[in-house]
Amino acid sequence: MKFAYAFEEMDSHLKENLKMMTCHELFEIKNDFYNNIESLCGSTANFTGITELLIFRFIYHSLGMKNPVINKTVQQKNNSINIGKRYVGKNNKYQEPDIVIEENGAIKYLFSIKNQLNTTTPNNNEKISPLVQDLLLHSGTYTTSIQDIYRIENIRHGIHTHFKSLTIVFSKVQQKHEITNNLIHKRFKWHNFLILENNLNPFLKELKDKLDFKSV
Repeated sequence: MKFAYAFEEMDSHLKENLKMMTCHELFEIKNDFYNNIESLCGSTANFTGITELLIFRFIYHSLGMKNPVINKTVQQKNNSINIGKRYVGKNNKYQEPDIVIEENGAIKYLFSIKNQLNTTTPNNNEKISPLVQDLLLHSGTYTTSIQDIYRIENIRHGIHTHFKSLTIVFSKVQQKHEITNNLIHKRFKWHNFLILENNLNPFLKELKDKLDFKSV
């Protein structure tokens, strides 16, 4: 028995259902994976990566990619999809966004993938950021959404000035996170949020609506 068969079946399912697959169906695939892990070994601790895998392979197929993934990158003509590519931010610190699509070497779309949103503690660089201070003043709570937009905005310079970005959250969010997300989107029109759980809209349609995403 090859464990790869399960992933190949999942990948084929994504490819065959690109236009019809709903956001909630993607959430259910992720949820089923973790439920099975917990059933088999009692805990899902340290089992990560399924969320990024699902989104990466969906994007891969939606762009009609055929080439193999080499060193976390797949290249086709002038476009590439990259996982965890390192970029130098405006503060000279490195950032590694989950998934980016580049066109002619410049970021066109950036995807940040979250299983869920949480409250967190800002590091020293984040504490002194005017962006963080302003959002924290209005939201009252430092969340992973604020941390996310700080890191994304940090690499939005040079040839990467004009990309659009999307934070994809698999699990439904509390009202306090919705309020913060709306604050962020109001300030940064080029950034949006997509919650998958209980969202019955086709995932591809949501990408097009929120990012003007172009599929084949």
